[in-house]
Amino acid sequence: MKCLQASGSDDNYPKFQKENAEVLGIASTSRFSQLAFAEFAKIQYPLLSGGTDVTTIHKVMRAYGVFDEARLVAKRSYVIIDKEGIIRYYDIRPTNTEKDLLTTEQLLNAVKKINQGG
Repeated sequence: MKCLQASGSDDNYPKFQKENAEVLGIASTSRFSQLAFAEFAKIQYPLLSGGTDVTTIHKVMRAYGVFDEARLVAKRSYVIIDKEGIIRYYDIRPTNTEKDLLTTEQLLNAVKKINQGG
């Protein structure tokens, strides 16, 4: 199971792993920018990148319907994909402000529900 754009700090990563879930981050920045951010934020989970070609990531974001064309960034989104590659949870938030973000507990509950066949 994979959670795209999971909430919270890297401290929460083990909680998702405990539920047999993988966390992936995606942003429309260059690989260099992502690596710098990951080092700064001490992120351990994988960050998807198109290398120096950010248009590759833009294509992925478009495919998931999470690309903000006007700003060339990802909308804050939560996507949970099961082991068969089927999207089981999909939520695009109205803004990137803290009040609109899902909590780690909300996402973990969604993962648990999917793991239980719900």
